Amino acid sequence: MIRFKLFIDKDKEVAWLNKEASQGNSFIKFFLGFYFFEKTEEDKYQYDIDLLTTYNDFDNFKSFMKESDIEVLSRWYKWVYVRKLNDNKLFELYSDLDSKIEHYQRIMKMFKVAFIIELICLFIEILVPLIENQMKLINFIFISLIVFFAIVLFGAYSKLSEKIEFYRLEKNLF
Repeated sequence: MIRFKLFIDKDKEVAWLNKEASQGNSFIKFFLGFYFFEKTEEDKYQYDIDLLTTYNDFDNFKSFMKESDIEVLSRWYKWVYVRKLNDNKLFELYSDLDSKIEHYQRIMKMFKVAFIIELICLFIEILVPLIENQMKLINFIFISLIVFFAIVLFGAYSKLSEKIEFYRLEKNLF
C-alpha cells in the first residue's frame, strides 16, 4: 500500500506512522511524500525519525542502530526513518532532555535554512520581473506559493522553538 502525505512536524509524522502500525500497516520506505507500507500483524513495530548531524554520518548511524536492534528503513538526505519490534515500551531515539533539545535544534536549523532560501527566491521572483517590466500573472502565482511556503516554514520554526523552550524549562525543574 502506498500513501501520500506531507508533514512539517516530525512528532506528528512519527505518531501517524505508529498509528498505521497499530492497524497492521508497517512502514517500509519513504520517497518524495510517498509512504510505502506492507501488511503485518497489528502493533508489530514502533517508529521514530532522526535528522543526522551530517550527511556522512549515515554508515556510523546505521551500525549503531543495528547494534541496538533498530532497523534503518529509509533515508531522505539526512532524514532517517527507523523502527524496532514493539516491546510495549516507549521508543524514542532521544529520551533525555539534552539530546531532545539538540535534536530539535538541528531540525530548527534545517527549517531556518529553508526559510532563508524561500526569502531569496521571493526576492528574485519579485525583483527580476520588476527590473524587466514584465510582471505577469504567473509571477504573482509563484510569489503567492513562495510566501505560503515561507509562512509554513516560519510556523514550523516557531513550533520547534516553543518545544525547545518547553524542554529547557522541564530540564530546569529537575
